[in-house]
Amino acid sequence: MAKKARLIPRKMLSSDERVIFETRPSAWLYMKAAAFSLIIAIIALVGYSWEWIPGAPEIPYFSEALEGDYGDYIQWALLGVFVLAVLFFVVRWLKWGSTVYAATDERIITQRGIINKTFEDIPVTMVTNIDLAQSIGKRALGYGTIVFSTGGVARGRSRDIVWEAVPDPFMVRRKLQEVMDVRAKPKE
Repeated sequence: MAKKARLIPRKMLSSDERVIFETRPSAWLYMKAAAFSLIIAIIALVGYSWEWIPGAPEIPYFSEALEGDYGDYIQWALLGVFVLAVLFFVVRWLKWGSTVYAATDERIITQRGIINKTFEDIPVTMVTNIDLAQSIGKRALGYGTIVFSTGGVARGRSRDIVWEAVPDPFMVRRKLQEVMDVRAKPKE
């Protein structure tokens, strides 16, 4: 049941703490818009380099605009769109790659952040409820949202931890419920 930590830094775990489960959110959550921006980047790059493509057909209005007085400005604008779209894609990819959900035999952990890291955790003994939500679209794509409730309030905010776009959420909930059951009813 326990395995070696791959995504959570080992220095975050105590010496006898065992990782039960760890994952990243489904790429669908972060990469839908990023994939669209990549398509825009490719279109902008093709538009930017259109006049240098050998045998490229004439496109009404576009080819004329590139050859006109403002052709250089249009190319620079297309290059700018390309750069911004690629940057957007990279930031979304990094944001997805730096988000980690983990559960150990002692706590529930969420790690977020590209440059500034945020670590949230709740001891398993404080979790009072595990809620799972899945819309029809999320069910079709195989992910869901899990909310860990504690019933407590810390620093003026609820201590609930929300995991969005968790792959195979029913299996995750079952594993976490088993950990909670073991903690609530320790073996004698």
